[in-house]
Amino acid sequence: MIVAAVVIVMAIATIVEKIHGTTFVSTKIYSTWWFTVIWAVLAIASIARIITSGMQKTLTVLMLHISFVVILAGALTTHLTSKKGYLHLRCSETARLYAEQSSNGDMRTATLPFSVMLNDFNIKNYEGTTTHSDYASHLTFSTDEGSTDETVSMNNIAVVEGYRFYQTSFDRDMKGSILTVTYDPYGTGITYIGYGLLIVSAVLLLILRTPRIKQLYRQLQAPSPLPHKGGEPESERKSPFKRDFGNLLLFFFILLSATSFAKTPVVAKEDAEKAERKLIVYNGRVCPLNTLAHDFCLKVTGKTSYKGLSAEQLLLSLPMAPEEWSEKQLLKIKNKALKERLGINSDLARIKDFYESDGRYKLDILLNEQMSKGEDEQDKKLVRSIYDVDEQISLVNAAVTGKLIEPYKGNNPPSETRISAEILYNQLPLTVVGAFMILTGILIIVIAEIIRKKGFAVKLGILLIISAFQLAVFILRWYISGNIPLSNGYETMAFVSLSTSLLTLSAIWMLRKQTFVCNTVTIGGLMIAGLTLLVAHLSEMSPQITSLMPVLHSPWLTTHVSLIMISYSLFAFMAVIAGVDLVKKDARLDALNRLMLYPAEIFLTIGIFLGAIWANQSWGTYWSWDPKEVWALISMLIYCVPLHVGSLPVMRKAKVHDIYLIIAFLSILMTYFGVNYLLGGMHSYAGN
Repeated sequence: MIVAAVVIVMAIATIVEKIHGTTFVSTKIYSTWWFTVIWAVLAIASIARIITSGMQKTLTVLMLHISFVVILAGALTTHLTSKKGYLHLRCSETARLYAEQSSNGDMRTATLPFSVMLNDFNIKNYEGTTTHSDYASHLTFSTDEGSTDETVSMNNIAVVEGYRFYQTSFDRDMKGSILTVTYDPYGTGITYIGYGLLIVSAVLLLILRTPRIKQLYRQLQAPSPLPHKGGEPESERKSPFKRDFGNLLLFFFILLSATSFAKTPVVAKEDAEKAERKLIVYNGRVCPLNTLAHDFCLKVTGKTSYKGLSAEQLLLSLPMAPEEWSEKQLLKIKNKALKERLGINSDLARIKDFYESDGRYKLDILLNEQMSKGEDEQDKKLVRSIYDVDEQISLVNAAVTGKLIEPYKGNNPPSETRISAEILYNQLPLTVVGAFMILTGILIIVIAEIIRKKGFAVKLGILLIISAFQLAVFILRWYISGNIPLSNGYETMAFVSLSTSLLTLSAIWMLRKQTFVCNTVTIGGLMIAGLTLLVAHLSEMSPQITSLMPVLHSPWLTTHVSLIMISYSLFAFMAVIAGVDLVKKDARLDALNRLMLYPAEIFLTIGIFLGAIWANQSWGTYWSWDPKEVWALISMLIYCVPLHVGSLPVMRKAKVHDIYLIIAFLSILMTYFGVNYLLGGMHSYAGN
């Protein structure tokens, strides 16, 4: 009940924050005495559980539960004893006073026990571009023991006499810097001890295995199907494999039911091919013209070519005859209502279709009509489409005037190999190819099992091919960008697909002697991998390769994001298998789900708290109640429940467990998609 109360309060708080703002929810919920009491009661209940449950017999489980109590104790200590504020410095200015923020959000003046002087502030850009890669304040700290020079930048802090300084913002004239100042002499240390206990105990739990894990593993390895209580007797089963496989397929398929240029001057194909390797600055990075042309053509026309012209030909030909191109059906409009309002009957629209005879811009007229209505009366999809089409027209206008192409003028160009790799990456619809391979793989597996020919060898071979392909694409994108591709929504979705394929490959090897369970895992895993790729391709997530935001330049990015994405893959796995188990009632599927819950929950938990350490290194607090943090914590607490079958006997029932896992997956969807697209927050860039 206490966990449920905490979850409900936090979920409501994120919605309140969306409506009333961060300051309101911080002062009215997160900083209140009653919210602290709820967590204190949870900690006391945890201690009581540790004492009365007999978990002392299993050291790893005991350490794991103690770690959460220590973390909560650290958080309470931070809440009661820490200080946080902001220091604004101008170049050559020395200061001791800073603005300290109280628990209710008010600001008051406080004094540092030493002075700070800003010697210089500068912004580092990616080579050859104007995109920021880092912000750096060069400071001198004068204490009683002398002076020290420090540089504070993103993910690089200065610590002086217990005070920590973080780069937060800067003045527009770049002669001033704003630093976050924190002082937490006790809470952070206690919390980090809790994190250490948690990580060590969680890893040991997976390595050493508890008696419960060993029991589930033996149950999973049972040589024949084990029905749940009340299931069909073994003697009355018909056509063991064909019936099982037929029902399995039925379940999965139900789940799946989801111009002539003769008169218009154009650039010759040969010239366009030569220009595709020309280096430009685009999306804050140096890349070949081919990348810009590919994205431009796809954004404007909906395809990577236009009526026989390559993307480069289209982009380079527009400035040659702007008037003639304005007559061409060029722009892809997806919204039918917008097409009707504009009087457009074809798939593609002309630039001139968006202007009245007197020169007025039709999109402005439509947008003003919508904005004049009440919020409830507005057609949100129509408004969004107006903005999208306006962006398409702006891109065409920029291409016509030559402003879209910014030549690279740096002295450190990418290698010819990297340029070739990026052109290859652009030319192949790798996401679509991956999804097609997965769908084809499922069909081949189905045929192989029906005709009973080398079923396991086929499954293994297909998964090896798919996993190798996805891994190669992942490495190729990593090589092109120079950064591990885990920085936005598209990349993390692709990583979920890759990790699901690899997890499926590992699982079927372990379950190779369990035909039905192996088939369930294989098809379920491939479906998740394929659907994830399709979502990444068909949704509004941008597949464009961009430069990393300064805050993402951290070694924590890889471990934090990859662990959480792997946990999401496992939770998706469990939801699908739970659905199959509700139909099939096979105890081995139930055992598999209960086994997977351990690494899934551990990966999510470790990922969350490694992210907390990263946050403390980036912006001065290991927990800020950002909506993404809150919903990740909600998911962690929700998935903790079915692990406690000793204190929750109802969770021993397979049907209850299956239904719970399916419903619980909604929290993962909310954490990943809902926060990014509905609630916002510091982590919302992940959906871009």
